[in-house]
Amino acid sequence: MRLRLRLPGGSNLEALDVDEATMWVEFLYNVEGRSNIAKERLRILVGRPPQVVTAADTDLVGSLFRNGDILFVQDGEATVVRGVTNGRYITPAEDNWHFVRRVCPSDGSCLFHAAAYVLRDKSRTDGLKLREDCADTVLANPDYFTQSLLERPYREYAEWIRRPTSWGGAIELVILSFTTQTEIIALNLEWGRMERFGEDKGYTVCAFLVYKGQHYDALAMNQTYNSSRESEDRVLFSVSDKKVIDKAWSFLKEEAASMTR
Repeated sequence: MRLRLRLPGGSNLEALDVDEATMWVEFLYNVEGRSNIAKERLRILVGRPPQVVTAADTDLVGSLFRNGDILFVQDGEATVVRGVTNGRYITPAEDNWHFVRRVCPSDGSCLFHAAAYVLRDKSRTDGLKLREDCADTVLANPDYFTQSLLERPYREYAEWIRRPTSWGGAIELVILSFTTQTEIIALNLEWGRMERFGEDKGYTVCAFLVYKGQHYDALAMNQTYNSSRESEDRVLFSVSDKKVIDKAWSFLKEEAASMTR
């Protein structure tokens, strides 16, 4: 079968001929060679709208794709399962863990830095890659990401969001929630409210950001109060973990109150 790949940052589709009997793990090694992205970090999306492919190593490519499919290749957390799943499963957070704010650079890309921290395993370097993900996702789904949502034509939006001087906001959180299948919960310190993106999509996993004005930071949980050890942070949570949501509300109220003192 012939598949077409859209590699990160690429403007053209790249043809890939593959045998339908090829195992998923072999296919990933093939894409790794073409994309220069380590197999363990490859994310493959397919369909309209694109959905992340979940597969076991021995699944056959012919059971996952159809001839002519367009595959979107991203650098991020690989989605490989060893059995049947109805969504990613995240164990409940420990009762004695605390929310901690991870400050991100104020360089016009703070939202993307913050999102990369919580969506890409505490990455401090993948922020600009998320700009590319936003652009690629919009270009692939012009019927879904309409001009009324993007506030400009989709091609113009893709060009605009790739610029490092373009600030991110609610629109980009909608797109990142969509492409990562993660509910993103932004805590608005000025207004003391939670703003949830992807809440109605049935996602099983959520992540938190915090913002004041136009600046975004990441929000994680750590077993030590105000810990500086980012390696011990937890950044993804179950959307059904009520304790985490309650702690996020408490954090929001405390931070908002401290701003008025």
